[in-house]
Amino acid sequence: MTQFISLNLVSCIIAFFLDDIFGDPRSSFHPVVLMGRLNRFLEKRLYGLGFIGGMILTVFSAAFWTGIGTLILYFVYGFHLYAYVFINAFIIYSAISAKSMKQHAMRVYEPLVSGDLQSARHELSMIVSRDTADMDKAGVVKSAVESVSENFTDGVLSPLIFAVFGGGAGALFFKVVSTLDSMIGYRNDKYEKFGKFAARLDDLLNFIPARISVFVISISALFCGMSMKNTLKTAFKYRKEHDSPNSAHSMSAFAGALNLRLGGAVSYFGKVKDKPCIGDGTAEAEALRIKEAVRLFDTSAVFAIAVCAVVYFILRYYGGCPLCAV
Repeated sequence: MTQFISLNLVSCIIAFFLDDIFGDPRSSFHPVVLMGRLNRFLEKRLYGLGFIGGMILTVFSAAFWTGIGTLILYFVYGFHLYAYVFINAFIIYSAISAKSMKQHAMRVYEPLVSGDLQSARHELSMIVSRDTADMDKAGVVKSAVESVSENFTDGVLSPLIFAVFGGGAGALFFKVVSTLDSMIGYRNDKYEKFGKFAARLDDLLNFIPARISVFVISISALFCGMSMKNTLKTAFKYRKEHDSPNSAHSMSAFAGALNLRLGGAVSYFGKVKDKPCIGDGTAEAEALRIKEAVRLFDTSAVFAIAVCAVVYFILRYYGGCPLCAV
């Protein structure tokens, strides 16, 4: 087991650099694209069953992709360790979305700097589910920062943690549930029942990573010239101010680091939702805040790799995990 986790750590580091260099490959054969196609295919046939249909879809899709990953890695592990590391890294790479998040956020930032609010709204609509057509500049900035902060857990830390202890198969398991949550995990008339199981499972998988994210972001804030103290203070004060049990953890940490006040009323599918405010920040929601959020995200992603290594060595050398002693 120790060798297995060590190989996964090496694979995670390689996967992280692959993502940082190449980003998400634009291909119709990308695992996430294929997951989406299978999910929509099954949704059309199971939607009429309501909650049970959503549960069947989630369990089947998760088992299918995790099974494929397990079989591939089982055979390459028996063939050669180098082959395992390479294929494992490639699978984990497909589950990480750090560079794409940074690129999307900067596409919102650039038109804002040049004064093109309409283009910024359009770019923002590519990464959020809220209505952006009538947003003012401050709303665009805050929404972009919130998206970046939430994606740190979903797109970087969680898949890495699952990959360390479950290899590429673990990363795929997390990714398929996360993908389902982004497709059907909405509290609206259409998906309230059908997407509930996927949404709750996603909450469960992100529960521990979300709480670890507070400390990763706080340390990263220090290295970015931001206040580590304010990051922690804000996170512990506002980490529960969200409908989701996890989203406000990383969001409140970003709010503290950037000295911003996030949250507030936003419109989803034509209906205004009065969300709690997160943070006591006094900084103005200017375009520069997006750039600062991206820098904090980037630094936190690097520290996420370090956290995976630290957690492993603590478990191995201090007896916290019986499996690591095998």
